[in-house]
Amino acid sequence: MPIKQKQMIAVWGSPSSGKTVTSIKIAAELAKRNLNVIVVCCDLSAPAVPTLIKSKRTSAVSIGDVLEAPIITQDVILKNCVSFEKNPFITLLGYKMGESVFDFAEYTKERAVDLLVQLRHIADFVIVDCVSDLTNNILSAMAMELSDNVLRLCPNNLKAISYFATYMPIISDAKFKASKHIKVLSCTRAGSGDEYIEAYSGVAHCLPYLPAIEQQNAEMTLTEPLSGKDAKAYEPVIAAIAKGVFKNAE
Repeated sequence: MPIKQKQMIAVWGSPSSGKTVTSIKIAAELAKRNLNVIVVCCDLSAPAVPTLIKSKRTSAVSIGDVLEAPIITQDVILKNCVSFEKNPFITLLGYKMGESVFDFAEYTKERAVDLLVQLRHIADFVIVDCVSDLTNNILSAMAMELSDNVLRLCPNNLKAISYFATYMPIISDAKFKASKHIKVLSCTRAGSGDEYIEAYSGVAHCLPYLPAIEQQNAEMTLTEPLSGKDAKAYEPVIAAIAKGVFKNAE
């Protein structure tokens, strides 16, 4: 089976930049077109899957078991995925509640690559929700290197500026293609943002801060659409981002 082009993105940014929320919202946008999307949640320090979906399976399956399998196969991956009941086009792959780095042996870059390659064959599109600390997460680092595009979330606060001042030299190697990252100013509040757009240079999109998004996150309803003014302010930006990072998402 040939590998499709422009079908895997890595979503990366500073802590609390909205990586997981944006990953799910992009997945929901793609799911509107009946496209199958796998969202890979790399964070082991605070597993995201149990906070995103209400399912008994979240306590029984783990990406850690995939990475420790003798051979990473499509069957092994699918057995450790969880789908949204109301939106079966979106599947999550991540760690379960209570797991930590002490539960698993260290895995190699080759194992991470095997997983990413297999994922390309399973879903129409793959979104990798990377951790901020790339130096301690092999899967996130390899996703940054191997994905077709990287979506870089840049919040409008000084801590984020400081974070990128530290991390950009770390990913200066050509294999990370940092100059081609698609930059998104995230968590943008009314009346602010212009100075950060200038500071980050080359911002392609601005995602507004919305209390409604926080509410959806708390209620585990991120795959559901927004309504009213919130929808008009937010969903066209998500649609534009999805179109920009996935050129063939038709």
